Amino acid sequence: MCNSLLKELRFKIGEQYELNEFNLKTLESTFSNGLELENYEYIKGDFKTLLEVPFSSNVILQYNADILYSVIYEFELTHYSYLKSKVNQCIFKEVTIEILIKDKYHCQIVLQSK
Repeated sequence: MCNSLLKELRFKIGEQYELNEFNLKTLESTFSNGLELENYEYIKGDFKTLLEVPFSSNVILQYNADILYSVIYEFELTHYSYLKSKVNQCIFKEVTIEILIKDKYHCQIVLQSK
């Protein structure tokens, strides 16, 4: 399950900005743990589900110094329990994967550099 999840995530923490630059829309930058993160919305439209659950909005890619630092996948909150059960089965050395409740309608899977 864990290896298939990593393959399905598509974007790999640590990859270069240039791999996706023509499929991204610039968003406002943010700060996390003292790092400035350049935020981009993935707009290509070829990646619409994760674990067979549709995204509720486009994927957000966060880069620091043109290196992918974090990826945010957003879903309808009704999928929270299912996604949490799948994500909680996996532990990775290189990345942290969390499932978070964003608001009363949405949840997120956040893939981040350790």
